[in-house]
Amino acid sequence: MYKVTRRGLFQCGMGGLTLLLTTGIATGQEPVGTVRWSAAGTLLESCTCSVPCTCNFGEGPSPNHFCHAVYAYKLDKASWNGIDLTGLIVAGADGPDGSMGYIDSRATSAQRPALIALGKALFQQGGPAWGERKWVPIVIVHEVKGNDLKLAIGDKGGFTAKVILGRDRKSPVVVENNTIWPIRRAIKAKSQLKFKEPSVGEIRGEGVNGNYGTFTFSAGSPESTTSR
Repeated sequence: MYKVTRRGLFQCGMGGLTLLLTTGIATGQEPVGTVRWSAAGTLLESCTCSVPCTCNFGEGPSPNHFCHAVYAYKLDKASWNGIDLTGLIVAGADGPDGSMGYIDSRATSAQRPALIALGKALFQQGGPAWGERKWVPIVIVHEVKGNDLKLAIGDKGGFTAKVILGRDRKSPVVVENNTIWPIRRAIKAKSQLKFKEPSVGEIRGEGVNGNYGTFTFSAGSPESTTSR
């Protein structure tokens, strides 16, 4: 089991700040020895809010007073300080009892510390929660098949979702430049969410909010894009 401290998380993107990735602190000065990293891939996310999640618009949760989420970043191409992490997945869950981080069980012993560090850096770009979290290796299923989405984190659960189509019944409903998740274009979905983990608590919702989009980051300076 791995454990790291994650501090300095901003809920609405990093605004071009440089990250001190060795400690997880956001700073305006690039320190000596800052690692080089890059990551590009697809984010899947679902939370306990109604569709659309009002948190994505800078408002409070709705209809509950809380927003609990399960999410994962699939790395189509990624590296951390020269260690190739392409093809792996990093996931997280933030619930009523705490937060957890999950790394792909396919990662080798050499890749695992780098994948944790990359996961920490990705979570700092945006998301629902901040603070300490433990990291454990686990089997993660991250699937996008047409308009059908699926995320499964071991035997803990996850969600299935269906992309919401617009009035033309062909193209998805998209939110540009949301205030929480580090994807410029969030394709909206409706999810069936069920997750349970002792350190996180139970996260459950029927017909709740889902987001799907691509991301691109390099050396701590985010540039998020998405296409479909």
